[in-house]
Amino acid sequence: MKYSPAILILLFLHLSSVQFAQVRDISRYASMVSQEKQKGILSFLADDSLEGRATNSTGSLMTISMATSLFKQWNMIPFYSQTFVQSFKKDSLIGRNVAGVVLSSGYSEDYIVVSAHYDHLGKIGERIYNGADDNASGVTVLLTLAELFSNVRTEMPGLKKNILFVLMDEKEHNMAGSKEFLKRLPVPAKNIVCNINIDQIGTTFAPPGKDSSYIIVLGTAGNNGFIKKRLDAAKKFYGFDMDINYSYYGSASFSELFYKTSDQYSFALKKIPSVLVTSGIHMHTYKTTDDYQFINYPVLAKRTQLLFYLIYNLSEAN
Repeated sequence: MKYSPAILILLFLHLSSVQFAQVRDISRYASMVSQEKQKGILSFLADDSLEGRATNSTGSLMTISMATSLFKQWNMIPFYSQTFVQSFKKDSLIGRNVAGVVLSSGYSEDYIVVSAHYDHLGKIGERIYNGADDNASGVTVLLTLAELFSNVRTEMPGLKKNILFVLMDEKEHNMAGSKEFLKRLPVPAKNIVCNINIDQIGTTFAPPGKDSSYIIVLGTAGNNGFIKKRLDAAKKFYGFDMDINYSYYGSASFSELFYKTSDQYSFALKKIPSVLVTSGIHMHTYKTTDDYQFINYPVLAKRTQLLFYLIYNLSEAN
């Protein structure tokens, strides 16, 4: 069947208007990222009363309680049958992963996994290691994204893949939480499209270049290149002004070494494409001075928006 030039022009204009409306709507969700709300979540997680969120501590249980309450509020689906929490025992410690799903708008067997560990060093003697950047910042970004995508699914059907949000325990104990998560997956590993792991994303103390508005993404080589492609496309398409670095300060060997220090490596060992998203280590890492006052909240919000666009683009990809 042949169409007249006038019909083709009208069809083109219609498709363009639909695409423009979709871009406008997605941008509206990204604009909902609130610096004040993120500061509230992060300062709670890094408060002295949580005593550094060591595994199986009162602070750890308070974090779990907050996360599961929010997941229920956002009508997310428990990943483990009827519960959001996966308990496990490693040596003498009881660990707990928290996982909730934002379902796709139509049927899909595919999952994008967004993860962040919530445990930290806890209290050693009388000294509290609050871990504001490591990794209350990552948890804050994950919870923000979970709320945004819960709204996207409810208000505008646009998710073609399920998005699984996981708070990992025991990263500070040889990544026991992510190892246990992958050992007891209730879905086939082949259905996990990729893992976006967020670890230490809240500061601007160590920019790789001159721009303090930056983000470091490690693990995009080889079969993981599609994640870089989607991230670059999101930056360009949405006109995002942020410096994206795909190596750790220009060192290939240090990039490989640092990539192996967080939970995305557990996914990589299972042949699941996985990247680490971070702002790097700095003078406060693993020290008692890692407090919420040092977080750059405007840049944290901007990084959250960029990750929102990335995950949405990955959800839309065939």
